[in-house]
Amino acid sequence: MAEEERILLQEAGVKGYESESPPTFGLKAGAFADVGTLILTNQRLVYVMKGGADRATAWVFGGALAASAVEKRVSRAEVDDLMKYEGSYCIPLQNVTHVETKRKAGAGYLRVDSNVPGQKPSHSYIFGGGWSKNEDWVNAINSAVASAQLGTQSPPGYPPSSLQQPSIMPPPPPPPQQTPFCPFCGEALTFIPQYQRWYCYRDQKYV
Repeated sequence: MAEEERILLQEAGVKGYESESPPTFGLKAGAFADVGTLILTNQRLVYVMKGGADRATAWVFGGALAASAVEKRVSRAEVDDLMKYEGSYCIPLQNVTHVETKRKAGAGYLRVDSNVPGQKPSHSYIFGGGWSKNEDWVNAINSAVASAQLGTQSPPGYPPSSLQQPSIMPPPPPPPQQTPFCPFCGEALTFIPQYQRWYCYRDQKYV
């Protein structure tokens, strides 16, 4: 039986760019920009490219993603099948190096940096829901990355794909000896080496 991935967050009608920020001028900056669906699972960030407006509309009518959205569960094979669309790609969570919200020409966007071999080091996304939507994605991705690093999300023995090879990085410095507690709920905090910050799993945020 194929392993399953849990969908944590997804958004349709997302404009995606293989650059640190969206372009300000040109067709890709306007109504003719390519759009797709951004999917965050417990193992990877997936962008399913649907092309321009006409192609995107025809794709949605196919109902493939709609069925998965209803169930909130999708098999590894189904995610891989969605990625067959030209221009689609995935970023394994262990390869995510930085996530932030930024602004350009007054518009907010999401920036994701990664170190996946063969991919651009930065991707940017524009959502239709505004700045708050970007913040939701930053929190969700950071939480998923932290959980994946601690091994609480991925089942034991999960077979890695060609894009899920762990990057070789020097060992992080050890955390302080004394474990602090969350100032909001009193729960013991967990040190996340990648971000050099303490994280509260009860409140699901860094402190």
